[in-house]
Amino acid sequence: MNKNELTEYADLLLQAAVRKCDNLADAQDLVQETLLIALIAIENGKEIAEPKNWLMTVLNRKYYDMLREKYRKPTVCIDVVGEIADESSIDDNSDDAENIRRCLANLTKIYREVMVQHYMNGRSVAEIAQSLGIPENTVKNRLFTGRKHIRKEFAMENYTKQSYEPDDLWIASTGQTGIDDEPWKLVGQDRIAMNLLILAYEQPVTLTELSKAIGISTTYIEPIVERLVDGELMKKVSDKVYTDFIIHTEDERLASLDLQLSLAKELCSEIWEIVDEGLAELFQRDYYKSKTKEQAIKLESFLVFRTLLHAVNGVRDEVSGGREPFESYPDRPNGGKWYAMGSLYPHGYDYDHCPYSRYQFSGESVNNMKNVIGAKALSLCLYDTDASVLGTTYKEYFYIDSFSKLIYSIYLGQTDMLEMLDKKLLENIGTMIEQNTLLRDDEGKLQVNIPVISMQDRWDIYELSEKYDNIISERFHDRFMELMKNPVKLPKHLKSVPDWLRYMDCCSYFPSAVILEAREKGLFLKGYDRPAPAVMLCVEK
Repeated sequence: MNKNELTEYADLLLQAAVRKCDNLADAQDLVQETLLIALIAIENGKEIAEPKNWLMTVLNRKYYDMLREKYRKPTVCIDVVGEIADESSIDDNSDDAENIRRCLANLTKIYREVMVQHYMNGRSVAEIAQSLGIPENTVKNRLFTGRKHIRKEFAMENYTKQSYEPDDLWIASTGQTGIDDEPWKLVGQDRIAMNLLILAYEQPVTLTELSKAIGISTTYIEPIVERLVDGELMKKVSDKVYTDFIIHTEDERLASLDLQLSLAKELCSEIWEIVDEGLAELFQRDYYKSKTKEQAIKLESFLVFRTLLHAVNGVRDEVSGGREPFESYPDRPNGGKWYAMGSLYPHGYDYDHCPYSRYQFSGESVNNMKNVIGAKALSLCLYDTDASVLGTTYKEYFYIDSFSKLIYSIYLGQTDMLEMLDKKLLENIGTMIEQNTLLRDDEGKLQVNIPVISMQDRWDIYELSEKYDNIISERFHDRFMELMKNPVKLPKHLKSVPDWLRYMDCCSYFPSAVILEAREKGLFLKGYDRPAPAVMLCVEK
């Protein structure tokens, strides 16, 4: 092609530009820029073998540039005007075909199914109405609305960060989980579900908006959203959905960290004088005296951690209005009774070296089981802390029901029952020994290395903890109030979150920080360098 032949394509380019632009002036400018680029290319000696395709490519690129400048964000043109042609009339490799398919994929189901049947499969309005069992006027209305969405709402693809650099959202809960470990199991490791929840947090959004933001067609995200709505992690209002639980961000986790650490350092010695009084009472209990040193230390860890946690949480609950009783928690599908919490971490986050990693812990996990291995009831109670604080019994292998049965069967010496337990749990016996939960005696026989106590003794430890957490909370009330300055700010539409969940980050690192300070000062577990997880198994015979 030479420069004299360029004029032959002017009308073709103008027709295409008019279809793309809102007005003739923009279309003419677009054609002029395209022809100018072509003229410069020819004068520079470029050989253009297929002029029509080359010019249309340049025109499209310049159009996208124009949109980027107009909207200041990445765009993808959806070239649809008026009625959509049958797919058979469109070149499969053309921009029109690609854009129409993309538009259809992003429509919600009620519009997508009639649009595909009518325009792509050539079925009449009457045929569609009959197959879907709806009036013909409903079909016509959905076709009209579908065309409107494609023309007006899909002028560009508004992809967000979640479409190319997905974040992590880890789900936890307070209360009683469902039979299938809901709410965690509703999301698990599913990155798509995580980022749909992130995108629907700040404000209610339509499925179409979610689809555009995450860069995945509505066809594929619909069942995921339905699962999240049915599981009550999302809520649907009209044609929009939103994430129906609190999400804690990195900024919120860091907002009170320095204050918690400095206050723990300042108050540790005074607080520990009270803690020591509680430990002195524990040392006089017969159930404590009957344990081995290793088992007794874990009772100490449990009492200390629970006391410090409840002491600072008592002030938190005063500020936030207090935790509601478990009976008032909402009933969830599949036997659950919980509030969910999400922790948002940016893409590529370094979990092992974050500034608060050693201070994190799980709230008290309690598993109550009835009629197990001859016992009327078993309750496994534990706090999961970092190894530098007390240690942990909670790893990937940990299934709390199977773990309770494992501990109790070994405690009873009924190791023949182990074959009935989860194989993955049994494969990690070595890890449990490293964590100081189990041990092998001189004959290689497995022994329980955590305290097993009666239910009555369990309530005694709770009463002892409550006695001293009230003393600490009262004495340091005003200082603990200093921590409650930066609660999480919820989106305005989110009304289902208890206020105390907003204050969790204000004091969540304080108990671990106090224990670490006490260990460094030689006030607690002096000279003991093995894991001392806060765990006990309580039995009602």
